[in-house]
Amino acid sequence: MKGTKLAALSLCAALLLSSCGTPAEKATVSAAPQEGTYKAGTYEASADGRNGPVKVSVTFSADAIEKVEITEHTETGGIADPAISDIPAAIVDYQSLGVEAVSGATITSDAILAAVADCVKQAGGDVDALKAVPVGEGPKVETLQDTTVDVLVVGGGGAGLSAALSAAQNGASVIVVEKLSALGGNTLRCGGAFNTYDPEGQANNPMDEALASTVEGLLAHEDVSEEHAALKAEVQEQWDEYKASGRTNLFDSPEWHALQTLDAGDYLGNISQIRTLTSNSLDTLHWLSDNGVNWSDEVSTVVGALWNRSHQTLPDPSGAEIVAALENAARDEGVQIYLDTKAESLVSEGGKVTGAVLTNANGETVTVKATKGVILATGGFGANPDMLKEYNQEGSKWENIEKLSTNNTPGATGDGITMGLDVDANLVGMGWIQLMALNSISGGGISGYVNSTAFVNKEGKRFVAEDQRRDVLAEGALAQTDQMFFGICDNKEATLRMAQEALDGQVQYGMISRGETLAELAETIGVPAEALEQTIAEFNDLVKAGKPDEFGRRTWEGTIEEGPFYAVAFSPCVHHTMGGLEINGNAEVLSADGAVIEGLYAAGEVTGGIHGTNRVGGNAVPDALTFGKIAGENAAAK
Repeated sequence: MKGTKLAALSLCAALLLSSCGTPAEKATVSAAPQEGTYKAGTYEASADGRNGPVKVSVTFSADAIEKVEITEHTETGGIADPAISDIPAAIVDYQSLGVEAVSGATITSDAILAAVADCVKQAGGDVDALKAVPVGEGPKVETLQDTTVDVLVVGGGGAGLSAALSAAQNGASVIVVEKLSALGGNTLRCGGAFNTYDPEGQANNPMDEALASTVEGLLAHEDVSEEHAALKAEVQEQWDEYKASGRTNLFDSPEWHALQTLDAGDYLGNISQIRTLTSNSLDTLHWLSDNGVNWSDEVSTVVGALWNRSHQTLPDPSGAEIVAALENAARDEGVQIYLDTKAESLVSEGGKVTGAVLTNANGETVTVKATKGVILATGGFGANPDMLKEYNQEGSKWENIEKLSTNNTPGATGDGITMGLDVDANLVGMGWIQLMALNSISGGGISGYVNSTAFVNKEGKRFVAEDQRRDVLAEGALAQTDQMFFGICDNKEATLRMAQEALDGQVQYGMISRGETLAELAETIGVPAEALEQTIAEFNDLVKAGKPDEFGRRTWEGTIEEGPFYAVAFSPCVHHTMGGLEINGNAEVLSADGAVIEGLYAAGEVTGGIHGTNRVGGNAVPDALTFGKIAGENAAAK
């Protein structure tokens, strides 16, 4: 991977995380050290972060804070990294505890500052006085000003970065603006799973009776349209050829992926758009590899993915790996990136979008003219309670959705949708909002893969097919005691997904639970031991049989019988908004009358119509990056 992950998290946001253009020299310290106010030495302390204690070690001379180190933490990789790197440096540079929290990592920032304050107190320093020491103006970095560029990309998540890189690789000059203080969006927060048909990667995945019944079931579904009938006919031909071949490895194709995606969205997704996604996703996977993303050789099923076609990032199972690679590649291609820079409105001349009005990092209003096009990649509206309430359909299964928590970036507030409406863009699917069942209650987790995991309620019983659609999983979870459940796996599954050191750390901080036996685990998590033991014994029998069970589960892999055993507590939250701007196969935004809005493109969760009522797990990243790549190519070609 080029550069470092820290680069991808936009270290150039620096101490006060103002805008990001070109790095500048560190500002001069503005406050003199307090003479003779510390007992020289090294002190340690900790404070609770988002996922557990954040431990620090602070070294003092008699008159200064010499060094601040984060010695141990379990904060979320990628999201917390700017705080972990920048806050300690700022404390030393400015000899101050008045450092501002990093946007998007406030809880981690506050934990670091609290732990350092404890060390200051141990060393005999005056905490209140240090909090009052000004941090100066921070480093001087370039802010966006009025300018002209070929392509303007609004949003610095996976869709925006892929669009920017694609446009630059096709010869365009490109500017990316991101309203938050760090790049990444929801891609940074995701587990990095990427669904695609992949003959090479799936060569060793087996086919069994349960999986075959899934294919037969979808092929038997009545036709809902001519397009659906045509897609079914293609899959039927492929399925017949597969059976005649005598193959025993997994059946898959772009068309089968498309048919499953259509079915999972209750046949309300745009078939043409779905085909564009599934027929281009493998090319996108290879393109990402060419640009620095590393993938595991194992192809499995992330929660809600429905089939063994989920590819996983390396070395960490995190979208941060994708963001890091895309940012490094984009900068190498000359893409200019500005943080803390918010697009306010689109500029339209004669029905053509020609740029945008923005607020830069200094709070100034600036205009960027885009001669080839503007690409909206601002994400959905999962973090906007007002929009969730407005668009949540009457009679929806998600009552009072605006009151639920979300695991989205705080930037997912529907900005691009609002800007699109102002230029007469058409919206589709706005009422379809997805909950994520695997929302960790305690902040921990082992993986989002379901191949060798059982979901049990507080009574120790399974209640759903773990490989079902995400809306089915969430609805099932909400019907359980306290609207929560546990994901149960054994040692071989846990250590396959996570290093032992990380597992031990999460157990230590109460983020996940562990028991040498199922009975011990049951006692730890408060479920009846006898019920849990019986449930897991039945689960193991089903794995060995490889047939659909009473809940309809089809995807089986490993048993749960090698101790120690692990449990993670989950409860659903708002995860994905399926509705947004309508686009065509070229990622061009369409107006309310179905015409192309010249100069305007969109990609990722800001768009709608692809996923229907429910998004397949592991389809979001290929959706964002595939259509981002398409948008960049087409905008650059104008």
